[in-house]
Amino acid sequence: MSFGAFAAESPEGVRQVTAEALKVAQEALSQAKAGEKDAALASAKLYRQKAKEITGGGAGPSLSKAMTAAKEAASDLEAGNNDAAIEKLTDVVNRMTVINKETK
Repeated sequence: MSFGAFAAESPEGVRQVTAEALKVAQEALSQAKAGEKDAALASAKLYRQKAKEITGGGAGPSLSKAMTAAKEAASDLEAGNNDAAIEKLTDVVNRMTVINKETK
């Protein structure tokens, strides 16, 4: 079990992992906007790993949609469709911003 997965079992751990997932999603979006395909792809994949560690709270459906959008963004980046990836990563950041604010 990774430290992050263990940490996400407590309320503080959930807050920490949620904030980390938001930060990584923001990095992926910035990298995609800058045309840094490989970095954005790595960050999108890292976001999905972080998001899987988030448990509890009311994040359920919104988190699931954000994770799906991140997976689709990674596919778009791999296919060279940067504009579609930016759109999806923007959705991820917007959803994670709300989840982060609502995480208690």
